[in-house]
Amino acid sequence: MKTTIVAAAAIVRLAVAGPAALLKRQQFDYDAVLNAPSPTATAPPIIPVNSTSSYSVDTASIAASISSGVTTVATASITGYSASAASTLDPPSSSAAVQKRGWGSTTCSTSYTTFTSLCSTWGTTETHTHSQPVTICSTSSSSKSIATSSSATSSSTSSSSSPSSSAVSPSRTLSQSSVTISSASTACPTQPEAGTYCGFINPEDACAPQPTAYGPTVTPDTVAAFEAYQPFHDDANHAQTPSGYVEVFKDLNASTSANSYLTYETLTSYDVTTCAKFCDDTDLCTAFNIYIERDPSVNPTSNGTSLANVGWGTDCPNPSSVTNYKCSLWGSSINAASATNYGQWRDEFQVVIVASNGYDKTNSTTPPSQTGWGEPQPCSGGGISAGGSYWMGSTFYPGPFDTSLCATYAEAQTAQNKRAAQHKGARSYVPCNMFNAYAVHKNGVAQGTYCQLFDAVLDDSWASFEGAWSGSDYFGVQSSWTYALSELDDGKL
Repeated sequence: MKTTIVAAAAIVRLAVAGPAALLKRQQFDYDAVLNAPSPTATAPPIIPVNSTSSYSVDTASIAASISSGVTTVATASITGYSASAASTLDPPSSSAAVQKRGWGSTTCSTSYTTFTSLCSTWGTTETHTHSQPVTICSTSSSSKSIATSSSATSSSTSSSSSPSSSAVSPSRTLSQSSVTISSASTACPTQPEAGTYCGFINPEDACAPQPTAYGPTVTPDTVAAFEAYQPFHDDANHAQTPSGYVEVFKDLNASTSANSYLTYETLTSYDVTTCAKFCDDTDLCTAFNIYIERDPSVNPTSNGTSLANVGWGTDCPNPSSVTNYKCSLWGSSINAASATNYGQWRDEFQVVIVASNGYDKTNSTTPPSQTGWGEPQPCSGGGISAGGSYWMGSTFYPGPFDTSLCATYAEAQTAQNKRAAQHKGARSYVPCNMFNAYAVHKNGVAQGTYCQLFDAVLDDSWASFEGAWSGSDYFGVQSSWTYALSELDDGKL
């Protein structure tokens, strides 16, 4: 018992002594967020579709891509028995200093993987390929460095060890049920009707009719009349907040646009309840935006464009309008700051948005469990900022808040550490026993998932990083959660 007390006391001294060392160890990598390109889709498509796509994650592809990308050994200042006792300790008293720390020196790189979405438009389904970026950064220090190649791994060790940050972008898919994949290059089984593809209208053809809209016709048919149409504003202002949600903005003339976009559907009325159910039934959805949009009745086209005349004509730059009710889903919290889509021009036709309401359940939503990990634990104070001595590295994934990415990253890092230790004939390795996942918001708008790895289990008291400024940009922390391994790994071989 005496030995245990002495060891614990020694750990306390390590944890609270030398705040400057902690400042060098764990730092929020704002460059990883600033330099990460946005996902291809950050809002619903310009041309509406009749049916929706649903967001899903290909876990096997994620595991393969992240595992292949983690090629560097990660360690921490405190490991082994000392790390296993960290949960009994208080965080360093210099948490305020940690929160105000500098940014450090980082090296960043951006990689891309692709994912496929199926877009169903009037009975035909087209396959689209998108690029999903991720920026990977590592913090420099005068410590262990690992050089990797396809044939061998070598290392040079100095007086201290360093964390590592390495992962690749996950592969995501948008899946559509009960559809058949087809493309413009596929031969039709019979001669199609003029102006159609295999008997179905392609809304992207010149002057092609657009999918059915269910809103009223506004007269006169002008932008000003549409924006002033009182029944639209009545819909927004009289809407009832669905159970489990909070209203975060009302009756704006812009819709949400952010990295955390999941999917959308068109509605037959301004039906908040139906939109909420769509969110409830969609993985990762914690917020939705319902709004009314002025859209063209046919695809606006001017003479001289590259669009071929397939029977609908080629000169319809400013057609009559239709009214669409839209419901978009988001894998993060939303607010008025995220409502930046005021519409756009389609040739000479102006798309505008009115009656935009936002509803959010992020703060009352627990992220899903991850296989092999204990139940997620909330961090009320923000992200973990005082765990520098137990920190193994971090990475950032632009897109919706998705803790499964962090779980896979953590498992891949442990596996890499174990392989490297076995290769060297070592008797132990540094395992990841806990990760902290949180959503990063830049100036109030969701950016993606930030993952931090730790070799020890740290409780909520270690989480005090609520955000920081970089120039004129504020990076805030939301939805911070920790996951500890169901069976802690002692790192012994």
